[in-house]
Amino acid sequence: MLCSLLRSRVRALPLLVAVSMLTMPFFGAQASDTLSPNSPQDVVTYHGDNNRSGWASSETQLTVADVTPSTFGLLHMVTLDGRVDGQPLFVSGQTIQGQGVHDVVYVATEADSVYAIDADSGTILWHVHFGTPVPYQYKDNDDNVYPVIGILGTPVIDRTLGNLYFVADTLGAPSDVFTLHAISLSTGRDALTPAVIQYSTTLSDGTQWTFNPLHHLQRAGLVEANGCIYVTFGSTGDSVPTQSRGTILRYDAATLLPMTGDITNHLDQTMQPYYLSSIWQSGYGIAADANGNIFFSTGNSNPYYPSYSQAFNRPESLVELSPDLLILEDSFTTYDYFQLDQYDNDVGSGGMLLLPDQPGPIPHLAIAGGKDGRAFLVNRDNMGGYTQGGPNNVVQTISMGLCWCGPSYFVGADGALHILTGGSYGVTSWKLETSPTVQLVQETTTGPSPVYGLPDDGGTIPVISSNGTTAGSGVVWFVQRPATSSDMNPGTPVTLQAFNASNLQQSLISIEGGTWTHAVNSEADLVPTVAKGHVYVASNLQLRIFGITHAGLEKVTVPRSLMPSKPDNVTCPAGISPAMLFGNRAAMHQLYGTVCQASGSRMTLALRNGHAVTIDLSGGLGPKHVLLTPGRPVHVSAELDKAGVLHAREVSPSHTISRQTPADR
Repeated sequence: MLCSLLRSRVRALPLLVAVSMLTMPFFGAQASDTLSPNSPQDVVTYHGDNNRSGWASSETQLTVADVTPSTFGLLHMVTLDGRVDGQPLFVSGQTIQGQGVHDVVYVATEADSVYAIDADSGTILWHVHFGTPVPYQYKDNDDNVYPVIGILGTPVIDRTLGNLYFVADTLGAPSDVFTLHAISLSTGRDALTPAVIQYSTTLSDGTQWTFNPLHHLQRAGLVEANGCIYVTFGSTGDSVPTQSRGTILRYDAATLLPMTGDITNHLDQTMQPYYLSSIWQSGYGIAADANGNIFFSTGNSNPYYPSYSQAFNRPESLVELSPDLLILEDSFTTYDYFQLDQYDNDVGSGGMLLLPDQPGPIPHLAIAGGKDGRAFLVNRDNMGGYTQGGPNNVVQTISMGLCWCGPSYFVGADGALHILTGGSYGVTSWKLETSPTVQLVQETTTGPSPVYGLPDDGGTIPVISSNGTTAGSGVVWFVQRPATSSDMNPGTPVTLQAFNASNLQQSLISIEGGTWTHAVNSEADLVPTVAKGHVYVASNLQLRIFGITHAGLEKVTVPRSLMPSKPDNVTCPAGISPAMLFGNRAAMHQLYGTVCQASGSRMTLALRNGHAVTIDLSGGLGPKHVLLTPGRPVHVSAELDKAGVLHAREVSPSHTISRQTPADR
């Protein structure tokens, strides 16, 4: 089926769009193997389906009774060539050329490699490399992805066409290059001619904007819908906000021919040029409904000037586009978006979950939320728009805690729909009630401890496995971020956690799930994949396969090269007094630097001038709590008193310290 050009219901604003500058022929001789449709156990897209439910509802082996420290553990460990940011995908009964039929786990790495791995034995069936990855220094020195950027977003699989689709970022000059590949599930070779991603569109003042890969990352998981592959882009850590904009493009799945696209910010400001409204979602995949409409959330825009525009810019928003990306079907923008912009509190740090159709007055619901800890339950048929001054026109707002995370849902043994949020308050279960009022009612929670980790206590992204709605079969799985940070491979440990889905106060297992580097500023947004009695966790340089253990099973030996690293030892440079920095001006000052020491009510900040300054924290950190881990870059608003002491009034993450970072003042 060719990528659909049809529009769904049209009830909103037309968008300024452009077709990609690239045109390319279709080479039919490289068509893929034709395979059978998915089996119930397959995980061929991020979180298992286009709703992004995260629910593996056909799991018969892993139950609450069977997942215990004495019966569940590590079965195999597979060494990989790089870090893995995307979720592993699973295909059952796949023919591998020359090797017969296997259940296969597909894993893509930041080294621009893709692996096909036997899902039972951990044997590598094939491994194909697709170019030279991009050092983080090359990408505006953005160390959110460390140390190289290759394949960042979760791929998507089409079993009928026999293809796995992914975007590789490869080193080039004068800029790096993003390329969309469609490779054979059987061989790993390109099944279609790869599409170099190029795009240009018209801005609000009639000028042209051209996509520059150098200032963008492809982080959110891909989605296939309407015969198209949809790909989104965000910024390189907001490092060059004059160039980066949220971008969404679509390509024909059968040919990789480029189709239409859109950007989330069409403004063109000569004064204070600052754009963004990125699509990144902490890696959570963009969603698609049964009509083929596309859903995602956006991040911050201009922190200096209110920039929301119904026609041209949608920061801090939930967005619905038509399948062809030509129509803004609907959107919701929180009334306090500019305050969020000012503090880098992206709504778009969390993904958007579409709920299945419900009885009652609001059949089509969605939920999403981000860094400031709110999650918004919205009516997909009337998402709420923008109400200046408030209140927000949404179904409900709940508190989940700071969120670099994403939600999930499942149907329990009680027949009710349960939503799981993964913010810093812990993985929390909410029961959806549809009568007499549509609302989420909080049930149980893991509490914050199991989700606490670097670089922020920003939660996690849970998945659920169950045998349909059978009582006692529901297990919630997630990966907890590291508690410490090291830049040495393989990094410090991440933890695989499992809880009873019907009672999140009951922990089932807590086991080392892999490792991660540079956790001090690089999110480990890792999502386990559950299929056929196994749990697959990909991290830095490794895939771990977990499952039910038994007597006589040989204990897995962790290779020395994958033993966790010791945490980094960070030292402070020579100190300097606030008076030496700012004179005796009793005023509010802005500083950007790296935490080198934090103890009690004092923090020492290493500045860019080669010195360190001590800041008092006893007055509170403002609305956002940030983990003051040595090595962490931060932005501090501090008040200098008459005694020459700096008192922190606000501490927030600094994406990276670069030439674009404002001067201390």
